[in-house]
Amino acid sequence: MVRIVRFQRPFAGRGPWAARAGRCRRARVLREHAFFWGGFGGITPHSSTPAPTLVGPAGGLQFDLVWDPSVADAPKGFQQAIVNAALSYTKLFSDDIVIKIRVGYGEVAGSKLDAGALGESESNYMLVSYATVAGALAGDNYPLTLARNEPTTAQIYVTNAEAKVLGLIPGDATGVDGWIGLSTSKSISYALGSTGSGKYDAVAIAEHEISEVMGRVGMEGAIVKGHPTYSVLDLFNFSSPGALELSAKGGYFSIDNGATSLGNFNNAASNGGDIGDWSSNSPPPTHNYDAFDAFTYAGYHGVVMPRDVIETAVLGYNLTPTGVASV
Repeated sequence: MVRIVRFQRPFAGRGPWAARAGRCRRARVLREHAFFWGGFGGITPHSSTPAPTLVGPAGGLQFDLVWDPSVADAPKGFQQAIVNAALSYTKLFSDDIVIKIRVGYGEVAGSKLDAGALGESESNYMLVSYATVAGALAGDNYPLTLARNEPTTAQIYVTNAEAKVLGLIPGDATGVDGWIGLSTSKSISYALGSTGSGKYDAVAIAEHEISEVMGRVGMEGAIVKGHPTYSVLDLFNFSSPGALELSAKGGYFSIDNGATSLGNFNNAASNGGDIGDWSSNSPPPTHNYDAFDAFTYAGYHGVVMPRDVIETAVLGYNLTPTGVASV
């Protein structure tokens, strides 16, 4: 069993949080920067760095994939696997925004991936009030269902990409929204639709990472800048009907105030891994596994499942006809 990813949470800090911007970093100190123009300045392209790739239709969801210099050393098929992962979301969601992601091979944002991780993500983010998020989702297909313990006075973590889809910043803001990186130390298959024996699925790993940049992350009370912090996804994580989980101990995904479970979240407090991933402590019964699982196994093919599409939609993304048909 191998951990698919590790989402890098913001480190705790001090100071006012309303409408503040920052970045999930691996460094011990969180460095502030202007939200719209922030980017990782420590990566300098060289002549062999691949040119950026724009994925998706004009007027719809697009990804601006900016390849780090490390990608020049990636195996054949690496770039196409990342492009295929991004394409899967452009077919499912219709929002007229551009999500800019820097892509690394063996590193994320210039730092080496953690040992044992198949991939990792980091994101620029902002902290807003609960009322701001509730207002942004009020006219959405999946508005908040108002559990009895809604964290109405807490700050809400929103990735840069999710802030675009919620209308909190311009959809064409040009700063880097997030970073993803895939492992160089694991045996990975870059083929589309199949995974060889003993290998891990690169497209599924990239789908997992990209979805975190899009906002599929759990915070569940983590202290950021001196305050308990939650994410939009946390507001759909229930412990029982009418009651949110509000902890790292698992819970289940629901869009009807906890009446119906669409999947169990990873108990990160016991298992490690990410709070926002699905529970997955044993091999799947079929050849396929859910691309949003917390852990995976060699030789299995990852798939974005119907519940994954719904889970992304509750973050504020609008479905295309293909997306509607998939759920």
